[in-house]
Amino acid sequence: MKMAEGRRSVLMLINWNYYCFGMMIASTCADKNFVLKTCNNTDIPDLCAQILLSEPRSVNATDVRGLTDIALDIAARSADSASSHASDLSDKYAGLPEQEPLDICTEGWAEAADDLRDAQAQVDEANYTAAARIIHEAVDNGDDCEKAFADSGLKSVMADVDKTTSDQLHLAVDLIELLNVP
Repeated sequence: MKMAEGRRSVLMLINWNYYCFGMMIASTCADKNFVLKTCNNTDIPDLCAQILLSEPRSVNATDVRGLTDIALDIAARSADSASSHASDLSDKYAGLPEQEPLDICTEGWAEAADDLRDAQAQVDEANYTAAARIIHEAVDNGDDCEKAFADSGLKSVMADVDKTTSDQLHLAVDLIELLNVP
């Protein structure tokens, strides 16, 4: 009798674990589906999904505002990284024609990162119009990098980094526009 009760307890425990595991998977799939559904409303749905799903916090977002905050954080970190990379390259190209546009890149991406953090604060306060304006300023600051190379007639040594970071900025623009910004 005791053995049968023990077996039943083990089976109940196993069933409970399967149930919990199944609920965890269903919850993650449902949250991933929210990200995908939201991304389908942007101008860049595939890129949106790729960027947001690369950040584990995205599957815990419950609304577009949360995804926008995550996208802004991703873009700000990327802009910081782009600024640092440009600074390192500027040191490498010291005294060469590439140094001047790289210095512009360093400053532009640093300003973009600051703008994005300011935009996050506005999103947190539900001031989406101000956040959108600030995000557009960040895009302009980021665009200064490639413009500096084009103006100097040089091939950009930042093109790949600029493209990745610009894509993340444009995702932030798309998401803030989903928050009904006029």
